[in-house]
This record gives sequence, C-alpha cells and structure tokens, in this order.
Amino acid sequence: MSPLPTNGSGSTAFVNSNHGSDDHTDHELPPPPNPSSDAGLTVNHCANDRGVSPPSPSSIDIFTLSPITALKLLCAGIEALVQFTGDIPPTPASAETTMPNMRGMQAEKENIRRSGSWTNLAGFRQRASGLDVIDGVNLRPKPLESQHIVSAEPYIIVGENAEPLNVQHSAITRKFYSKRPPPISLEDYLMRIHTFCPMSTAVYLATSSYIHRVAVDERVIPVTRRNSHRLILAGLRVAMKALEDQSYAHARFSKVGGVSEQELSRLEINFCFLTNFEFKTSKEALLQHAISLKELSSLQGGVNFVPKMSLLNKGRPGMAAQETVLEVTADA
Repeated sequence: MSPLPTNGSGSTAFVNSNHGSDDHTDHELPPPPNPSSDAGLTVNHCANDRGVSPPSPSSIDIFTLSPITALKLLCAGIEALVQFTGDIPPTPASAETTMPNMRGMQAEKENIRRSGSWTNLAGFRQRASGLDVIDGVNLRPKPLESQHIVSAEPYIIVGENAEPLNVQHSAITRKFYSKRPPPISLEDYLMRIHTFCPMSTAVYLATSSYIHRVAVDERVIPVTRRNSHRLILAGLRVAMKALEDQSYAHARFSKVGGVSEQELSRLEINFCFLTNFEFKTSKEALLQHAISLKELSSLQGGVNFVPKMSLLNKGRPGMAAQETVLEVTADA
C-alpha cells in the first residue's frame, strides 16, 4: 500500500497498487453481499399487512367503476356469447294460427247453442211465479236454501286450451330476431346509446347479467348477430326502470335504439317474460359478474379463445329444450 498525496482537505486516499511489486500485504476481505440486510433493498412489512393478499380481480369496486368501463365489459361479454353461439335461426312459428282465447270463446258459443232451455218462455214464467203446479194444484214454494240454483255460466277450465310452454316461449324469442344482422357493430351501437342516453354502471352490469342468465344458465335463447342488438336494447330499458329512479322518455329511447315506439314496447314486454320478471340484483351479484367479465375480456385476446360456459342446464321447470331449425324465415 502506498500513500498518495493528500488533497486540499487534508484527507489521504489509498489504493491497492500491487502492479510491479511482489509485496502482497494481507488485508481483511469485505463480508459477502446480503441483499436482505441492505436497508435500501428491504421492504418493511407492517404487522397489519401480513395477511393481505396481492391485488386480484376481486378488488374491483363497482361503485367507483366508470360507466364506460362497464359498457365495454358488457360489449365483451355479449361478443363472447355471439362468437360461441354462431348464427342460429329462430324456431319457426306454429302452423296453427287460432289463439287460445278465441278457441275458448268458440267453445263457449257452442255450449250455449246446444243448450235450448233458454228458448222455452214457459220455463221463465214458471220460475217467475215460484209455484209448482201438479194436476191444477198449486204447491207451496220450497225454501230458498233447498232450491237447487243452476248457474247459467258454463264451466271454463282456465288453461285448458292454452298453448304448450315451448310454443309460447318460441313466440317470445322470435320477437328479438332481425331478418339480417344489423350493419352496426355492438360497440358502436352501445356507444351511440351511451352518447344520447347515458346510463349508470349498475344498468350496464345488470343488463349483461340478465342476458347471461337467460343465454347460459337457463338456455332459453341463443345470442346471435341477429338478436344481440335487440336483446341489449330491451335489457337496458328494463334494467334502467328496475334500478334507477329516472328513465328516459320512451320516444327518445326508441329513436336512439333505431326502432319504433311500438317495437320497443314489444321488446320490453317480451324481455320481461323472457327473464321471468326476475330483475332483483345485489352488489355481490354485480361484483361477481363484473369479475367474470373482466377475466373474459382479458382472455379474448388469446389465440383460439373459447368462452368458458357451464354445461349444466339450469332450465326452468316445465320448459322444454329449444329445438334449432336449420332453415327458417325470421320474423321482422
């Protein structure tokens, strides 16, 4: 070790100068590096943070989630259902055009026509007098409680001539189909609705939850390119009325959605029957659905992505499975 000239502050700097010298001086080696003992590299864990797990999708707060983000999650979920389902035409209409209530009225008319008791005027006169005449002798009238009162109305069994459930269900689902796929994409359609009729985060998440329930859990309607726009429009309208205090005017919402006022009314009513009027939801249900939509949207960018859908059919009791027909003319 050779000393160097001191600098202006009086301190002396030492360097290891073994070049050209055979004098090897023993010196103490520095300790091996230990990153955990370095104060600049250690992370101070608080006692309260020991049980905290790393951030996960469950950390989503639906109360702070923006409506645009919920709208994109809704679009991603419906797009996944469309890609998974493909183009499935609706079930054709039944060949029988007679409505159940008309058949009931016709049966009632036939029953009245076969009954000729009301054409006998003498019977009316005898009932009005209240006396029974036997061989010219008027008998005492019977007490009212012992008289047998005959009802003039025929017995009608409610639901006797009703259509089967699968026929009624097919008539409901056909209302959402278009003759051809709309020229506007789902994302552009939702952005148009949000531009002129903005809604809250809960409405977008609830709409996605309703459609996912009837399409995946209960399997009452397939989501395709020809019915996805009308399903979304009807779902938004119903969710807005169910969850929010105020809703847009019917005429305004129909113009923004691109349908007539009568068509919007039919879609809204049919969507209510399609979901069985089950619109109640909770924070936990919306949160769980938002988590699944976020995971779904993150997977959509993968190669050969197929949405994970449960194979368990949770159909409603008495509802037969919907048959698919290859060739059919869809209703407007």
